[in-house]
Amino acid sequence: MSRQLSHFDLVTARLFVAVVESESIAAAAQQSGIAASALSKRIKLLEEEIGAPLLQRHRRGVGLTSVGMIVLRRARSMLHEARGLEADLSATREGLSGRVVVSANEATLAEFVPRILPRFYEAYPAVEIVLTERTNPAVVRAVWQNAADIGIYVGDVPPIELWHRPIYRDRLVLVAHRSHPLAACDTVSMEQILKHEVVGQATEGALMTLLARAAAAFNEYLTVRIFADGYDTVCKIVSYGLAIGVVSEGAAQFFAPQLGLLVIPIADAWALREHHVCVRALKNLAPAQRAVLDHLIEASNLTSL
Repeated sequence: MSRQLSHFDLVTARLFVAVVESESIAAAAQQSGIAASALSKRIKLLEEEIGAPLLQRHRRGVGLTSVGMIVLRRARSMLHEARGLEADLSATREGLSGRVVVSANEATLAEFVPRILPRFYEAYPAVEIVLTERTNPAVVRAVWQNAADIGIYVGDVPPIELWHRPIYRDRLVLVAHRSHPLAACDTVSMEQILKHEVVGQATEGALMTLLARAAAAFNEYLTVRIFADGYDTVCKIVSYGLAIGVVSEGAAQFFAPQLGLLVIPIADAWALREHHVCVRALKNLAPAQRAVLDHLIEASNLTSL
């Protein structure tokens, strides 16, 4: 059964590393401004708690036992984490600042990113976030070409040599005029959508690619009556009864009540979309960029990534 080591704290870790590096308890005590007897007692208490010796005493000083090597690795890891924490706190105390460009698709900028802004600005009021809307392929290109620091995209977009990970999911729904034949449906499928005219969006966008693939599963093509730019325009066109539209659930919740539209869930699996966040390289992120990325990940609705 595991047990906590009450005598293995940061101070003991720092002193233990000093002993190992100087190969002498006396020398480490002098460097650390502590009595040699007090330092020796700390290590003895730790050895008693672990149940094994950490140091081998000899005429020239001390050396490590096999157990001591394990403790040394953990001690250095503790000190490294402590230094990292101090650096993060120092940046906060001094007022982290900088300009961070976040490029993303329409749904992300309208529905996901705004959720992080209030809490982020409470912690980092001096950081400037610039939001730019792009199609999903353009998001990846912008990050790769240094036109954006952080990108969020959806769909089968080649990430090139970028660091990326899933960050959140959203759902697509159908919006329809109340007089439309599908208005009586509790849910719809692509098989039903294919029987009606739809409002299309950017042909190079991930949404139209997704819809085209779903239609292809039935060896069919979507009947696009008109192309529109943006979920708001799609919903406005649908409100005139010209066609049906496929938009994100968040956009539908916002626009449908204003325009008197019906929102109908899409039962097919393709309607659940996974979005990814990407950066050029984690190690090259400036502190402000890393802070924004961390807040985006913290806000993620994907608990297992």
